[in-house]
Amino acid sequence: MSGRKRIAWPAYLPDQLPRNVLTRANNVLPAADGYRPVKGFATISAVLPTAFRGGGSFIATDGSAYLLAGTANGLERYAGGNWTNLLSGLTVTDRWRFAQFGDYVVAANGVATKQIDLLTGAASTLTGAPSGNGVAVVGDYVVITQAGGNKLLVQWSAFNDHTGWTAGVDQSGFQPMLTGGEVKGIAGGEYGIILQRFRLVRMERTGDATAPFNFAEVTPNFGCASAGSIAQAGRTVFFLSDRGFMALEDGQALKPIGNEKFDQSFRDAVSPDDYERLWAAVDPKRSVVLWGLPGAPGRVWAYNWVLDRATTIELPFAGFFAGYETSLTLEEVAALYTDIDTMPYSLDDPRFQGGDPRMYVVSDDNVLGALSGPAMEATLGLGWFEPFAGQVSRVRGVWPETDATSGVTLTIDARQQMGGPVGATTGGLMQPSGRAPLRCRGRYMTAQQVIAAGTPWTFSRGFDLEAETGGVR
Repeated sequence: MSGRKRIAWPAYLPDQLPRNVLTRANNVLPAADGYRPVKGFATISAVLPTAFRGGGSFIATDGSAYLLAGTANGLERYAGGNWTNLLSGLTVTDRWRFAQFGDYVVAANGVATKQIDLLTGAASTLTGAPSGNGVAVVGDYVVITQAGGNKLLVQWSAFNDHTGWTAGVDQSGFQPMLTGGEVKGIAGGEYGIILQRFRLVRMERTGDATAPFNFAEVTPNFGCASAGSIAQAGRTVFFLSDRGFMALEDGQALKPIGNEKFDQSFRDAVSPDDYERLWAAVDPKRSVVLWGLPGAPGRVWAYNWVLDRATTIELPFAGFFAGYETSLTLEEVAALYTDIDTMPYSLDDPRFQGGDPRMYVVSDDNVLGALSGPAMEATLGLGWFEPFAGQVSRVRGVWPETDATSGVTLTIDARQQMGGPVGATTGGLMQPSGRAPLRCRGRYMTAQQVIAAGTPWTFSRGFDLEAETGGVR
């Protein structure tokens, strides 16, 4: 038997036996019929004055857009490629976390809770509000976790008033979480989800002015292992537990999303001592949640909850967050690039346009940017497979199924036994015809495809083997 044998890229499942699964899917994102590229980091701002500690984007009722970055000693606003200082003189070792309440943004940082008036641009201390490690809006209330430095305390503002924090006045109050351990964070909406170290609690409005909230335990045996791992997409909350990555849907249905998929490979790569260094965010343009450990390079785990598939990304970064694009005037572009005629992008490039949601990345040298540059080097590694079940195969060439027209190399390791001695791996660079010539022989094979950095492409679905059977030995 001879001819072409179609091999489609399967799911990335590094925790499973390395047979008929992807063992590597780096710098790609899942697609319904394969994988798509991850673009490289593109700078859009000057350097932040001190270390990045968190960010967010907000839009006021008059249409004004704010992009805020919390740093180790203050708060900065981005505009026109540069940063304007709003607050300084702080010492922040925790993260900045933000929640919009009308035309104000409430910012918790573990030291002193601040407010930013989106209409005037003024930032100040939110008088009377406790410090906290997390903040969210639940119904008509602002809620702060680890209030006043108490790791078990949740406190909420007055009804429809983010400035009222006197307990018992205008429905303001507090709740100590006496079981379940440290409060790691909160997700907001029409109800709140309080994530504790060893349990999850649903914070529900009662309509009773004297007791505005009821606290219902969702589960007593699943908790959040990292405050930095919490991300929210609508009514779904994603987080890292001691048992792996989880999704809490509609405030009640708990779903493991990494079990027997990528949980173990994550644990092999990240020490529990580094869990609080994690960053998490939901890509506002895709059904993808990202968890990343910063570094040079840092590593990101990307999970598409619609396709139930994951991949990894490697790049140097200090943190990331979801936000909105801000438009730049010609003068602002000129200030960012000293010579417009020689700058590496055209003036109609999307990075200079405003309005759309986007994922922001802060580089390891504290520069704001986005993954909108040329594609990074992409690697897809396929575990053991048999082109012809139970028979030896002779391969003469490979046809990568991708719209890349160059820069594609496919390597095959062919053996008689999966656990046998390493054979001679054979690699072939895709020619203008679309064929990558290579020759190998064996019953079991693994394959790795690399698409070079900077190569234009939009999809990779797998490859065709140009092969024939060669008997059983």
